[in-house]
Amino acid sequence: MTSLMATLAGTREVPSANRSLREVIAQLPQMSPDVDLGDDISLAHETLLAPEVSEMDKRATLFKWLGQKQPCLFGRLAMQGSDGPKGLGANMCWISEEDLDAGRDHVAAKIQRERRAWKDRAERGESSGFLIMVNSRHLAYAKPGKELVDVCVELSNLYLVEHAPIERDVIYTEAVPFRRSDGVLTVFKAGCNIFYSGAHRTVNHDRRLPGGLMFSMNSPGHYANSLSKRGLQDSFEAATEFVRETAFRSIGNGGIGCPHVPSASWHNESADGHHEVAERKRPHYIPDNFDPTRYSAVYHTDVLVPTDVTSDARTVHESFDEVDAEVWPYLILDYISTEEFPPDHVNYGLFHGHPIEECARYHNPWPPRVAHNEELFEY
Repeated sequence: MTSLMATLAGTREVPSANRSLREVIAQLPQMSPDVDLGDDISLAHETLLAPEVSEMDKRATLFKWLGQKQPCLFGRLAMQGSDGPKGLGANMCWISEEDLDAGRDHVAAKIQRERRAWKDRAERGESSGFLIMVNSRHLAYAKPGKELVDVCVELSNLYLVEHAPIERDVIYTEAVPFRRSDGVLTVFKAGCNIFYSGAHRTVNHDRRLPGGLMFSMNSPGHYANSLSKRGLQDSFEAATEFVRETAFRSIGNGGIGCPHVPSASWHNESADGHHEVAERKRPHYIPDNFDPTRYSAVYHTDVLVPTDVTSDARTVHESFDEVDAEVWPYLILDYISTEEFPPDHVNYGLFHGHPIEECARYHNPWPPRVAHNEELFEY
């Protein structure tokens, strides 16, 4: 009977929970090893996917790529470190093939340990972002599809343990501690996103990166408060304006790594006429009459695991119209504000921290919410 059961078990798919984490990732459908992921990613892979290269050298290669090739300018600033000219720090948790071999409990424990270490730095205003890099050849060449979506969910469960089981197409926010100058401990909301190599030339092109799969969490509001507290900006108002301008310059800055793929986000035009972009010359991708409150993208930029764009392996040649991509035209920018919002407002906790007890510095109080492709403030 035991032999028969073993034979039958071998004829059906083994549930993910019964397979090791390394096995689940190793069984992801793969792109051809000759696939063109762009010269920038191919060059980075020479280091990131080489088993004989040290983690230190791999980190340096990824930091260099992130500092030059990702569309989000906050990410580029973070690669300069909190001691850099713009004062934006980020911590990185590195998950190697060996960590994956050690199993789910090991990976979850490592993430949670480094998550706490990041929050200790964040409390002091030294780090506003947290990155979790899963460095794996099988993830680097994973084909977009249902299986990749499932792995994104599984890895998310090891990170956001307080929200497990993670659901697709839902907005999850991290909690970033910050101690104000008056000694009060607060937490800010931070966005949570996933980047992966196979996003290249898909609808999710702006979320491409070399070496596998990466979670990226950052809080612009925490950053603005940190700049003000550390005297790197003259005031909280000045820091907020700098963050707002950096956000304006990040939107529409995609398509990097392939000259034929457009940015997956773009500025809406406004009937109110001309709007200024302070301090520096306006980039070509920001129109004179851009809307400073709403922008558009072919994915919801706050969703952790977006099903459609992560499972869509179709190649984009010159326009997202080719693949009939859904457009999200109501993505908000007006949360970047010195205005104080009430606790029941969706913008609460973004630029003014939520006061907490000392014992709650590692707790995440922010509930998830489902993304809807409609004007947020009409609900």
